[in-house]
Amino acid sequence: MVLLLACVWPAITQALERAQINTWATTTYYLGYAEFADKVTGQIRITAADRYTLYLNGDLVGIDDDPGSVETYEVEFKKRTNMVAVVVEHGGVAGDYGLFCVLQAEGVLMPSSPTDRVTPWFWTDFTLDNEENAAWTKLKFNKLSDHEVDDQAVTWRGVQAGSLEPARFAQFADLDLTKARSVAGFPGGLDGSQGGMQLRSFEGQNLAFNTFSSDPKIIDGSLASPKSFPKGARILFEEVEVDLGRLFPLNGIKVITQPPGRTGSFEDNSLRGYDVLISKDGVNYLAVGSQNQIGKENQSDFRETAVGFPTIIARYVRMVVTEFANRNASPSVGELEVFGEGFDRLGTYLSPALDFGSSEGKNFDRVLRFGDVSVAADMAIQFRSGDDGENWSGWSAWSTAAEIELTVPEPRRFLQFRLRMQTPDAFVSPRLDSLVVIYDTGSLPASVATASIVPPRVSIGVDTTFTYSLGLEVDAQNSGIDRLIILTPWPAQLDIADVSGGATIAEEGTYATGDSLVIAFDPPIVADTQLEIPFTSRLISASHTFQGFLFAPSTDEALSVQPREGEDPLTALPYSVVSEATSFDFPILQNVRPYPAVFTPNDDGINDRVGFGFTLGRVSAAPARVEIYDLAGNQVRVLSEQRLDAGFYAPVAPGVRVEAAFSWDGRTQGGELQPPGLYLYRLIIDIEPDAVIATGVVGIAY
Repeated sequence: MVLLLACVWPAITQALERAQINTWATTTYYLGYAEFADKVTGQIRITAADRYTLYLNGDLVGIDDDPGSVETYEVEFKKRTNMVAVVVEHGGVAGDYGLFCVLQAEGVLMPSSPTDRVTPWFWTDFTLDNEENAAWTKLKFNKLSDHEVDDQAVTWRGVQAGSLEPARFAQFADLDLTKARSVAGFPGGLDGSQGGMQLRSFEGQNLAFNTFSSDPKIIDGSLASPKSFPKGARILFEEVEVDLGRLFPLNGIKVITQPPGRTGSFEDNSLRGYDVLISKDGVNYLAVGSQNQIGKENQSDFRETAVGFPTIIARYVRMVVTEFANRNASPSVGELEVFGEGFDRLGTYLSPALDFGSSEGKNFDRVLRFGDVSVAADMAIQFRSGDDGENWSGWSAWSTAAEIELTVPEPRRFLQFRLRMQTPDAFVSPRLDSLVVIYDTGSLPASVATASIVPPRVSIGVDTTFTYSLGLEVDAQNSGIDRLIILTPWPAQLDIADVSGGATIAEEGTYATGDSLVIAFDPPIVADTQLEIPFTSRLISASHTFQGFLFAPSTDEALSVQPREGEDPLTALPYSVVSEATSFDFPILQNVRPYPAVFTPNDDGINDRVGFGFTLGRVSAAPARVEIYDLAGNQVRVLSEQRLDAGFYAPVAPGVRVEAAFSWDGRTQGGELQPPGLYLYRLIIDIEPDAVIATGVVGIAY
């Protein structure tokens, strides 16, 4: 018999498992470069906010996972450049972040610092080998910008300030660390050390490193490649310009003098005065500060000077020399550094594989997101699933919702998510406090469920017989299947007698809606089964995915059916659950009418509202609204706009229950009941380039 039943299965509730995610594990790779005049015995003292692995010139020095301790390692520094490599695996809990490392030998003290270019430090979040003699642990400074692994570029960035305070560790008490600060890198541009995930701040970061300059040597992070200036008065009005590549909130610059060689001094190499100007467009510049008579008050100023100024949004920085010394030496600047405040504008995070402490396959239901997103900012998340933590499904669509329905292959053991944050306001960051994953392991209907649909291509708007092929693997630990829902583009017609595969379909509980075909099995399917389910429907958009969902007895948690893998021998095409239209000759809007034509909004529970039915074709997420007018042309009501996909939106159809997209209670926008009479309605589908509009009449009577 042909079934088009109007009934709804009873809602069944079941306790689901919940897993909270409020830590943001990351791995950061650091490289520091230290110059020693001779081979010498020394020490490395180090602490990090979490587990670290320390290498020197490729050799493993030590491993420690106690963030409250400082370890001292006896080492041999080689002559000239030494590469110090550190891998920090941060668990992502709120608290200290970064690392602090001191290299020490007789007469030499080199603390790691975000602002000290004598011993420059860099970081990357590219996944590298954490093992002795790995190539990157011996990477030379001049190879940083060309570093590749398996033909993929590795980006190294200058470190910025971390939140570890060296002064609170007794093991550093004997050292002069007046200006010392810990260093940090933030994988993906996000910071998870503040109790929640947010965009990283610019604090302590040299924004000029490896950007653009009229003299690139002044922003390459190395004091060994300086910018040399002319002698005497010829230096006046010499300038250096830096293009940061985009706008930043800037508040300071630092000029570092090149260290002298065997002869000469910092005084010989130092500038004596300069102005600082900044610009948004590279044309109009604003003077924001200056340094004059450098070294007159303090000889240490010859090593480095700084200019601070109130925060201004800018892209270009220009330094203009304004003073000279009566000497023969040529000033030589090692680095020009630029600093600012606020947050980075974009960041991403990839979670580890999450199994929530269970090796069982899981039926993933939804994710709740807790945090704060300003009106201008954006935070989106997507998910994928897998069985081994290495081989994954494709990513789900990005979602910005606070409650996200999980549409990933299941049952699967692991879940992984990818987070994206962005903001146009450098002083406001989105914040993710936690995620709650809701899932089920107890009542999985099947271990494997795959499907395909034929035909893969059909004429649009024409009733077509589709065949849904469903393969099921049901193990002893599974609960079996008592319901199958197939999403359809048009109310489906199913002849139970045509279904093959051995399952018994119950007439009661099997029905169609405007967008779904619901099939009930009695008894439930509890063994491996291959079902062939023919039904009639029609395509009204460019394509439709016939997604299937399985339900175990006594649960309303759906298990997503996955597309079958391989090639269909009948079509020589890959199996798919998608059918595509062969043409687009189908109206965008048709069959518009009120249901009923006359209604009685007197609150007696009968005929109190009018619904507006219609068929929508060829669109996706189209803005739609209904406007109501009286016969004098006065607007009475505008029903809330919705975004609709192509579909059948009639509130009543023979044998099919479909919820109306729009309905009216006979009242104005302010809640006043309208008098009896005729009213005009306009259904507007607001698409580009021209809106599609249908009009009609509806009556109110009492």
